[in-house]
Amino acid sequence: MTSTFAGSGETLPPFSRDEDHLARAGLRDLSELATLVATGRASSKSDLARLTGLSRTTVSKRLDVLVRRGLLSTRLGDSTGGRPAVELGIDPAAGVVAAVDVVAAHCRVGVLDLGVRLLADAYVDFTPDDGPEPVMAGILTCLEDLLTGLGRRWSDMRAICIGIPGQVDAETAQPIRPVMLPGWEGVKPQETFSGVCEAPVLVDNDANLMALGEYRARAEPVDQMVFVKVGSGLGCGIISNGTVHRGADGISGELAHVRLRGTDYEDLLCGGCGNSGCLGAVVNGPAIAARLRADGLRAETKWDAIRLAQQGEPHALRAVREAGERIGEVLAAMVCFHNPELIVIGGAFAILQDDLLAGIRSVVYERALAQATRRIRIETTTRNADLGMLGAGCLAVERALSPAGLVTWL
Repeated sequence: MTSTFAGSGETLPPFSRDEDHLARAGLRDLSELATLVATGRASSKSDLARLTGLSRTTVSKRLDVLVRRGLLSTRLGDSTGGRPAVELGIDPAAGVVAAVDVVAAHCRVGVLDLGVRLLADAYVDFTPDDGPEPVMAGILTCLEDLLTGLGRRWSDMRAICIGIPGQVDAETAQPIRPVMLPGWEGVKPQETFSGVCEAPVLVDNDANLMALGEYRARAEPVDQMVFVKVGSGLGCGIISNGTVHRGADGISGELAHVRLRGTDYEDLLCGGCGNSGCLGAVVNGPAIAARLRADGLRAETKWDAIRLAQQGEPHALRAVREAGERIGEVLAAMVCFHNPELIVIGGAFAILQDDLLAGIRSVVYERALAQATRRIRIETTTRNADLGMLGAGCLAVERALSPAGLVTWL
């Protein structure tokens, strides 16, 4: 049986007194219910009652508000002989969010619905020396074109999330000394969109968003996870109890600035903090390529280093394995401290999974407590290219469906 969502394009009247009271009294309930439906964790009233602990009567009342206000819609599911079940979904007309994944030489811009499904995307090319103003202007233009192509307007935008390679101040949502993006220190991306829409603009570290994307995309629940991005730089996102752990100031997971032991790294200065011997100064694409050049190989970029390793070049394979070992040194301490059940490696070097993972695993299993590694899995992601976009979309939807975000509807 084919079914369609009930339409909600009608113009609804203002809240009645009873509905207004109900909506404002149960705003957190409304947020939780909408989020469960949007993320696909619930599709029926019984699912929502089971996951939230709310009574079916309360769930029905809250859902009535969300459906009447055009955020959720209902449809009849397939019949199995009895009365067809009522299935819930995000109403396509409820709005969209934007996700922007900024890397060193380009950024990917996408528009997603509130079910975190990508509707359209495009790329904006730039060079690190361009500075933030032309890049943000390009993102704005790109988003405008995507919305037009989808038949949407800025008024349909519910939240925008931008991921950048670098630390982000938790209070101001501004980049902090982003080495890969010169001139972006203290930039306020929110100002770019202030003249065209009122949607909140979120800024987060790219590794945090990749971790969130990996977490949400996995079929099985993993509540304690560490995601490590190995590419032009080194980043780490931590999932704790199903949410991104950012710490007091938003810089939790900065593995790149953990100092390695030994004298071999004392002369390696870290461009991000000025100290010497930081893991991020030893393990990154340019550093690995530089080591191969010292060995007499032609390796100008990280992609050259990756290509040589894929071809089985011995020096390149050794460099990748040793990079994995250095990462493993720091992760071994994190395993004892955080006790994750899963470590996922992403970024450009994740394609070298056998050799990179061999180095990481050997040190983690050797140095971490046996009890902490008893159930742990260490693997590479299978969704590398889309994680930043997915994570940014998830965070934007989370903000749009938060109690504060729902005020725009209620």
